[in-house]
Amino acid sequence: MRVLWLSHVVPFPPKAGVLLRAYNLLKCVAEHHDVDLIAFVQQPLLETFYTNVDAGLQECRAELSRYCKSVTFLPIERAIRPFGKLRTAMEGLFRRGGYTASWLDSPAARKQIAQCVRGHHYDIAHFDSLSLASYRPLLAGTPCTLGHHNAESHMLIRRADRESNVLKKVYFRQEAARLALFEKRIAEWFRLHITCSELDSQRLRTTMPRARMVCVPNGVDTDYFAPGGQPHTPNSLIFVGTMNWYPNVDAVSYLLRDVWPLLHAKIPAATLDIVGAGAPPALKELAVRCAGVTLHGFLPEIRPLIDRAALYVCPIRDGGGTKLKILDALAMAKCIVAHAVACEGVDVTPQTDVIFADTPDEFVTQIEWLLADPQRRRTIGAAARRLAVSKYSFATVGAKFTAALRSVADEKPPARS
Repeated sequence: MRVLWLSHVVPFPPKAGVLLRAYNLLKCVAEHHDVDLIAFVQQPLLETFYTNVDAGLQECRAELSRYCKSVTFLPIERAIRPFGKLRTAMEGLFRRGGYTASWLDSPAARKQIAQCVRGHHYDIAHFDSLSLASYRPLLAGTPCTLGHHNAESHMLIRRADRESNVLKKVYFRQEAARLALFEKRIAEWFRLHITCSELDSQRLRTTMPRARMVCVPNGVDTDYFAPGGQPHTPNSLIFVGTMNWYPNVDAVSYLLRDVWPLLHAKIPAATLDIVGAGAPPALKELAVRCAGVTLHGFLPEIRPLIDRAALYVCPIRDGGGTKLKILDALAMAKCIVAHAVACEGVDVTPQTDVIFADTPDEFVTQIEWLLADPQRRRTIGAAARRLAVSKYSFATVGAKFTAALRSVADEKPPARS
């Protein structure tokens, strides 16, 4: 097939959740088909990996060109203008679909995408985010699929429910309402909607009940993320996640403010490593005040630190989609203590391959119990590894994704009424 892949992010390096999924699925498709990639450049994300963004983009282009027939990068005009994000957020109050549906939209990008696709016959086009849906009319006559990394309108409702700032709460509720209408409006623009979990499919069906959906779960490179056999550092915990994503910031703040003081009072020797770029100043200050806590920022290689940790903690209570950090930890045979929200969309079994906790006291109780029982940790970790290999390896997930695109491309076009 000749495939056009539109991405809201440059899908490299595969060092964070959305990048891991996008890069590995793109690579799987490109192993068997000809792929043209058009990707928007999210500069703040690239800055977490590269001190020189231009040099970083050259590396990204070189790597992605190994798989893709062509690679085109587009600037996000609304983001690079002065006060771009704030202005786009305010403009979203008056635009159909709100901020989420409009932040990538621009006449210049529309013109450049039209120029890229002119003269090509594509068997299928994949839009890898709801935020790209406004470009669908440029592919008239081409069967298209839409990827959903989250159930976006539902995620905004959850964010509004958790928000303490009244103005932000109202804004998120209005954004959720606009986005729900947008999801309903564009549902039939795409032959197939691809979600990360059956739970997200259920949530999306509330706004797009007639849409055809298939779940292609997030995956993990089970060869790369594998236990290294290093001895565990006694009483050591780890959390991994980029700190420019609000659910991760909330999780770490909750861990340091509410859980850590209780745990450290019971186990003074306990240590916590927090790995992830982009931590806001307030979070850095909080980490400094917590004995035994190290905030590392971005690390190019995280596996040895994860391997040595006695426990992997993930108190994420917000957001949507499937957390790839959970899949990484499962693949590395870690014993995980997590909030149930952190494991949404992953087919875990509590007390078998993961331990759930809800309140600070529950987190402390479970962590204290597991730190004192190495055999229990090993048993849970082994079950976690088996789950990752059997259900979530990218080889399996990528084959399912590629088959979904193939089935859509092979369909006869729907009859016109």
